[in-house]
Amino acid sequence: MNNKIIVMATSMLCCQLAHAGNWNVAARISTLGLAGEIGYQFNETFALRLQGTWWDHFKKTLSYDNVKYHNVRFRPLTVNAYADWYFYTKWWRLSLGAGYNATKINLSQDFSNHPDQIKRLLGVVTSKYRYKNPLKYYIGTGVDIRNLGGSKWTFTMDAGIYFMGKVSAKVRMTGLLKDDPGAVSATKRASEELLNDKKWFSTYPAISLGFKYEF
Repeated sequence: MNNKIIVMATSMLCCQLAHAGNWNVAARISTLGLAGEIGYQFNETFALRLQGTWWDHFKKTLSYDNVKYHNVRFRPLTVNAYADWYFYTKWWRLSLGAGYNATKINLSQDFSNHPDQIKRLLGVVTSKYRYKNPLKYYIGTGVDIRNLGGSKWTFTMDAGIYFMGKVSAKVRMTGLLKDDPGAVSATKRASEELLNDKKWFSTYPAISLGFKYEF
């Protein structure tokens, strides 16, 4: 009997929520790449979203801080959940989120012709990066311009920060020091510091815009 009451109460609550709010789907482009999204607007104040992002950016060579890198690949892959709070207006919101971060970064440095004799012994150093903590967090703000042209389409835009954390690296060398444990350890440490010293890698700026359709 108690189970039936719980099932009936849950069903009634779900029906009320479904009646009060509406589902929506969205497509976005952002600093993390392309994103697909499904959301539910409970009322004028509160909404939830689930979003997946993916991109694969590759450059044969890249110069940064007067250093040339080769075969640079940046591959964001994330799944994020957001809670949106619309305050004062129906279009301006504060967003908090958390998600799974499977972003990968690859790059190579060629020390074969380096003026330092010791560094020349490293050869080509290839570094593969992953974030140490697969969880990331988000805080930001955004706007939704609804009912475009009297339709169910909404223009949506977000700006905020992902707190990504530090990266760890796996390195591979082609030079004579490739089997030297001390050289491998020092190179690994230098490769990690290369990105971890950049604050915008650990606190990644996020800007996205797109369109969503409300059912």
